[in-house]
Amino acid sequence: MKKLLAALIVSSVAFGTVSAFAADAAKREDLTKEQRSDMRNRADDLTRARANGTEARTAQAAPVAVAKKHTTGTKKSTKHTAKKVQPKS
Repeated sequence: MKKLLAALIVSSVAFGTVSAFAADAAKREDLTKEQRSDMRNRADDLTRARANGTEARTAQAAPVAVAKKHTTGTKKSTKHTAKKVQPKS
């Protein structure tokens, strides 16, 4: 029981330190004034193009031809073969 408790404590500490390192690594770099102005200008251009309807559209891929399967008859739903019984008169 003591080993289980110790394993739980060690694993929780390990997860806590890993998440702290991951949070530090996820910080992004600050943009320079030139990069910010370029991004702002590009966003404005895209907004204007979208409003005018002149934005570039991506070409859609042609549908792929699928071979048709030739089926004959019907599928059997079960492997059980039942004999038809005629009523006796």
